[in-house]
Amino acid sequence: MGYPWRLRLVHEGHSALRVEREGRWFRFDPYDAPPADQQVVLTWAELERATGTVAAIKAGTAPRVVAIPELRSWLHGLGELHDVSPGGKVDDVRVDAMEYQPIAYATPSEAARKVSAALQRPATAARRLLRRAQAPSTNPIVVQLTFADGSRLLHLNCSLHANTPGEWLDRAIERFAGAEWVIAGVDYEEQEAFEALVPRFEPGKLLVTDLVNDTRAGLGLPVRHLTPLVDRLCEQGLAAFPFVGGAGYRFE
Repeated sequence: MGYPWRLRLVHEGHSALRVEREGRWFRFDPYDAPPADQQVVLTWAELERATGTVAAIKAGTAPRVVAIPELRSWLHGLGELHDVSPGGKVDDVRVDAMEYQPIAYATPSEAARKVSAALQRPATAARRLLRRAQAPSTNPIVVQLTFADGSRLLHLNCSLHANTPGEWLDRAIERFAGAEWVIAGVDYEEQEAFEALVPRFEPGKLLVTDLVNDTRAGLGLPVRHLTPLVDRLCEQGLAAFPFVGGAGYRFE
């Protein structure tokens, strides 16, 4: 008997998401070292997103990784991996990607919060700065998986914010709108912008996904719950659901 569900999505904490299906499973930004027979999609060099992939490479398991060229080059410097560039296929799944400009590292209010958190946890802040310096400086990506039956899963990452360029948004909508499943993260101060922009992607099922709270909590920064945002999106007529650590959704 094959895999019993058409698709199952599992949130493994931090930014780590697991896509289960008939055939090879996909792991977005695994926090723990992924099994060698599963496909990693690394959406950014940000520390927590790369942690599991780096651990797998250093353990010698030669993970399978989709990432942009700069990130793949850095990973090859750490050890062996089997890489696939965006735009290629993994078995019967096409993987497409598009870089985006993330939010600024700190708005004035966020800068004050980060300084306060660093003063309270200096060792954590120092370790993070060191690890950040060792990783390449790259833009994050949004990723689309197109399955053999033509259905699509779009991972918008945290690309929708107040400073998302209009030209980028138009190109992304042209390429990716109408996906059956849309995973979309929300940065701490960006819920209003997210609420205005995400309906333009015409998602079939919208999973409003926690991609930042575990990291923020670990740094001593405040977090924001997703349920009120999801409720407002549902009032607009979207099939929206909160997707947080430990949660899973299966689709028949």
